[in-house]
Amino acid sequence: MEKSNKQRLTILLSGQLLDRAKNTVYWTPGLTLASLAEEGLKLVVERIERERGSSFPHRKEELKSGRPII
Repeated sequence: MEKSNKQRLTILLSGQLLDRAKNTVYWTPGLTLASLAEEGLKLVVERIERERGSSFPHRKEELKSGRPII
């Protein structure tokens, strides 16, 4: 994992998933919530790219932030 150029991401998770993640970190020496989240996100992105056959092109604009409109 690259330590330089880290950026903050705030997300909402189900309570059950967050509790499982905290248990995993608690019982795994040296593991942090941040490193667990980064590795998990990396694995899913790589899987989606592999299924697609290539990585996605760079986005044309930044993602919209804030609460979703329901």
